[in-house]
Amino acid sequence: MTFKNKRANADKLTKYGFELEEGKYVRRTAIIDGQFRLTVTVDGNEINTELYDVTAEDMYTLHLVDGAVGAFVGRVRAEYEQVLRDIEQNCFDTDVFKQDFTREILQYTKEKYGDEPEYLWNDLPDAAVIRRKDTKKWYVLLMTILPKRLGLSGDEPIEIVDLRFDVDELPKKIDGERYFAGYHMNKKHWITILLDGSVPLAEILDCVDKSYALAKK
Repeated sequence: MTFKNKRANADKLTKYGFELEEGKYVRRTAIIDGQFRLTVTVDGNEINTELYDVTAEDMYTLHLVDGAVGAFVGRVRAEYEQVLRDIEQNCFDTDVFKQDFTREILQYTKEKYGDEPEYLWNDLPDAAVIRRKDTKKWYVLLMTILPKRLGLSGDEPIEIVDLRFDVDELPKKIDGERYFAGYHMNKKHWITILLDGSVPLAEILDCVDKSYALAKK
């Protein structure tokens, strides 16, 4: 199984108790008062599990059968799923965005400002905001949208960044091809930039810095 839009973090796996065995991260957990041993193996972003019944000395699989009911199998399934939820929460990072420039922005804001992305909307899982710690104001909004939202052609989703921008300079910058009035934000104060490589990364990061500064007000 895989955790959707998640990426394994090796440092977090190790801190959580996983051990590296033959190039894979492995952790064994006792559940059901020690009656079962759950082995979780992380290979890249793929998760494999084995549940061993210590008492019966055999593998147990009923917890994976949808039609299996009853108090005991229900308890096994609940504890099994809780272990996986904890691992997902503590050992995996959200991995929604695929474009190199999008990931560069995330790395840049983390290293320079110490700011992490926030995924605020359940109905918009492929949208993230980054805000200043002091003012709590957003200065980056990353999104995946359809090109038609910006008046462009094509059916494949594209990744964009919304940034605060100088109100006097913004109208001069918008070209309807790479730069757009803020999508999903105040069009007088935000600019949208395509993250497909058409705008140099250095220029985008410069805009990120300016947006950060504007978020101080």
